[in-house]
Amino acid sequence: MEGDAAAAAEGAERGGSGSPGTRGDGPRLVAAATNAAFEGDPPPYSPPDPKSAHLLYPPFPAGFSQPVPVVYQPGPGPFPPQGIPPAPLPYTTYDGQPSAGPSPGRGQRPPKDYMVESVLVTVFCCLLTGVIALVYSHETRAALSRGDVAQANVASKKAQSLVLFSLLFGLFASISWVIYVLVTLYL
Repeated sequence: MEGDAAAAAEGAERGGSGSPGTRGDGPRLVAAATNAAFEGDPPPYSPPDPKSAHLLYPPFPAGFSQPVPVVYQPGPGPFPPQGIPPAPLPYTTYDGQPSAGPSPGRGQRPPKDYMVESVLVTVFCCLLTGVIALVYSHETRAALSRGDVAQANVASKKAQSLVLFSLLFGLFASISWVIYVLVTLYL
């Protein structure tokens, strides 16, 4: 018995378990718990649970009036909308006949889109600025079709200036080429 107590005391000093027959200087097995949820890349973003929205967004304070729903006036239709008094719409006029698109206003002509001129200067004068003029010509048509006259005017002016620049550049390049050919032939 006395030997067992001495072996237990010696094992306790070495960090062993103190049981007879085991030695404290060997490798020990240590159990480690890992959490598979926190290994690797984080999960993709998912929106918060709607049931926990009250935790993320506190309720409005007392006496706070809720925002009034916004009511948009529909375009002209067969019946007047309910609850909205008839009023003139900002971009359309309605005289009983459905129109293909909004009109720019009374007495105003819609801006020119310069589509034909853009195609011609693209083919004959300057490809780069002609293509850009084509883009602005198309933008003019699109703005007119959706009733945005201000944007159509801006795009029309840009298309016009690009057509003019392309035409002048093409004329300059053509005249310069003719002068170069004449000079090289006769000198």
